Amino acid sequence: MDSERRQDARINDESLVFVETEAAQPGSLSPAKLALARTLDISAKGMQIATREALDPNRILRVFVDSGEEYPLTLVGEVKWSRQEGAEYLTGIELYPSRETAQKQWAQKIRKKLGLPEDGTGARQEAG
Repeated sequence: MDSERRQDARINDESLVFVETEAAQPGSLSPAKLALARTLDISAKGMQIATREALDPNRILRVFVDSGEEYPLTLVGEVKWSRQEGAEYLTGIELYPSRETAQKQWAQKIRKKLGLPEDGTGARQEAG
């Protein structure tokens, strides 16, 4: 994604990510298919990941991010672009806001890394 199209600050980050490439079918005993990935950079509304599997643009996927907590953060996003670089595929994912995902916790993680208050007011916290 071109940097001039980005609306939010990006942070270099390497977190473990699992991308659901195929959902489990209702009534089937087959599990969902997951691809292992890592984040390269993240923002409140998206992420760039590296994976060994090509992800098709315009696909909507569930993404599970290792947050260092007991459970991973579950997010939903759309693949905006993907390109091969060496043995990996770099992929840009735009995250969708949803009540059924951990979007709020994700945004708090980003604000914390940027040194902003977790309430989203945008004012920097000052040591007092």
